[in-house]
Amino acid sequence: MTVIFRRNEALELNLCEFSGAITLGELTALAKYQAEKPHILGSDTLNLVRASCDFSAIGFKDLDGLFEDYRKLFTPLGLEIFRRAAWLCEDDQPKAQLAYWLSQDAKEGMSSTVKLCHSFTEAADWLLLTDAERALVERGGDFLECARFSQALPAPTL
Repeated sequence: MTVIFRRNEALELNLCEFSGAITLGELTALAKYQAEKPHILGSDTLNLVRASCDFSAIGFKDLDGLFEDYRKLFTPLGLEIFRRAAWLCEDDQPKAQLAYWLSQDAKEGMSSTVKLCHSFTEAADWLLLTDAERALVERGGDFLECARFSQALPAPTL
């Protein structure tokens, strides 16, 4: 239902929040947004998956295509260091689509390491945040909303 992309320039950290029933259109729009702003691609990202989040409308083949799109975004950057992408889920178990996404090899071509985290502390540690940065991120301080993607799922046909 909604994907919100925020950024803290001082920390060079992206915050991406997912809530409600997520559509492929929203994920595609997010990738397109990032493609238009390559300076943000080299930054670490905290992906916050809210308890209400549902990726079930997105098939694995759709994710494969999206993953290839992301590879095309990152490959030309030639990043010399790996960027980190922490996925913090409010539910105990991520949806099947999230587990599938995280099982892909993000190092090759995307210069990314990904990790599913089960607490904010674990995510902050993975992102190598200092205590002061951790406190700032936890309260959402100094993150500016850059983009919001919201697309309703189509009504079921009878």
